[in-house]
Amino acid sequence: MRRVGVIAHPAREAAVRSAKDLLTWLAERGVGTRELEGAGLGAASAAPPGTFAEGLDLVVSVGGDGTFLHAAHLASLTGCPVLGVKVGRMGFLTEVEPEEAPALIERVLAGTARVEERLAVQAEPEGTTWAGAEWALNEVIVEKGARHRLVRLALYVDGEYVTTFSADGVIVATPTGSTAYSFSAHGPIVVPTVPCLIVTPIAAHMVFDRSIVLGPDQRVTLEVTGEEPGLLSADGRESRELPVGAVLRIARAATPARLVRRDGAPGFLSLVREKFGLPGEPGPKGP
Repeated sequence: MRRVGVIAHPAREAAVRSAKDLLTWLAERGVGTRELEGAGLGAASAAPPGTFAEGLDLVVSVGGDGTFLHAAHLASLTGCPVLGVKVGRMGFLTEVEPEEAPALIERVLAGTARVEERLAVQAEPEGTTWAGAEWALNEVIVEKGARHRLVRLALYVDGEYVTTFSADGVIVATPTGSTAYSFSAHGPIVVPTVPCLIVTPIAAHMVFDRSIVLGPDQRVTLEVTGEEPGLLSADGRESRELPVGAVLRIARAATPARLVRRDGAPGFLSLVREKFGLPGEPGPKGP
């Protein structure tokens, strides 16, 4: 039996309604369904986050980009593909409107849908009271914990010391995440087909406040120096403390994100133009 897991934004009525409709549609076609424990969507089964994606053929995210990032994290534990169903504002990760989802789900289950792999990152801590790697599709952020303080973060690349940022924080982003927090901190926009890591300081109190674009297989190390601890956040999930002296090693994740794509979808730069309201119209001699 084919199995599909559905995750919806719990605070958006339209997302919950669309998720329930999709679950009904799947059940009518004999497809096994799953939701997160306590979601109340009406799926045939429920599971905690750690085992949610086990045995699934597809994870469907219903909501916006934040919901998609949550779904992608859970799907990464098994390498399951993710389909983003858009409910709300246009994003860079959600792929289809609710009414378009069934046709694309059918193609996924038939093995004919296009699945695009996206580079993700993984952060490994040292010198913390907690353990375990943090996976992220968009970015890993180390930022200050106190509002009126700065955090000092020593940056190493492949073991070579680069500089120490005195800043609100430092972002290590993927190309997918280049349009998110890194962009807000004046980082570059990178098309997702260019594999790389982007190191962007947040409000650096120093002359050098630019991003550094690295190769996809280079390894970034951030060490918390000075007197203020830092906070780690991966794709906006709950922050974890990094005490002074802690080290975070960030590298390309072994498991990429696998995004379901529909034929004829707008290109990345078309989304950039629409999302950011770029001015102008195509010229008469354009392609």
